[in-house]
Amino acid sequence: MNSSQATAWLTDARFAPYLTEAGGDHEHAAALYVWNAHVSAAVFETVHHVEVLLRNTIDAQFAPVIATAQPSATWLEDPAILNADSRRRVRETIERIGKEGKAPTRGRVVAGLSFGFWRALFDRKYHQLWIDHLHRAFPHGSGDRTEVARLMSKLVPFRNRLAHHETIIRRPISSHYDEMLQLAELIDPDARAWIESVTRVPEILNMRPPRP
Repeated sequence: MNSSQATAWLTDARFAPYLTEAGGDHEHAAALYVWNAHVSAAVFETVHHVEVLLRNTIDAQFAPVIATAQPSATWLEDPAILNADSRRRVRETIERIGKEGKAPTRGRVVAGLSFGFWRALFDRKYHQLWIDHLHRAFPHGSGDRTEVARLMSKLVPFRNRLAHHETIIRRPISSHYDEMLQLAELIDPDARAWIESVTRVPEILNMRPPRP
């Protein structure tokens, strides 16, 4: 990828952070761009595992868990559990699933809700929900809601950068990776161990192109 191709394919603005990081060396910048894609994909795999674990663990606190149930018969549309904003997100997810020609079951809605929805459940306004239900989802934590809220709040913006294919070469990738593992461990140390056994993140972090 030469400089004119980088401009045409990526735009100067998108390629600029890599050139800056590479000290103006185009070949090194191009190598960093490729590495950024590789490490982003590896980290997003880890996000995948943690997010699925998290949402299913939270949903499991509202028994009985029947994946085929209508959301209206579950905690997902219960005004005694979720506030208006959270229920709005649920309704939007239900509408999207319906437009896809699928039945909006509990399982599909849980899978379709954004990470932002799950993060919001650990805000201060949901402290009673933590006491009543959510603390049980994290049996290996301190029992403090803010422990989970802190980890999730750090993860959301980083996850969004990954989802939008933005550069993460200057981000504390290792720290974010560790935070994901910490979140998994609060739920189940065995889950953390399994995620660590299948992740590619440490390997690809070590493959970052060295500066010439």
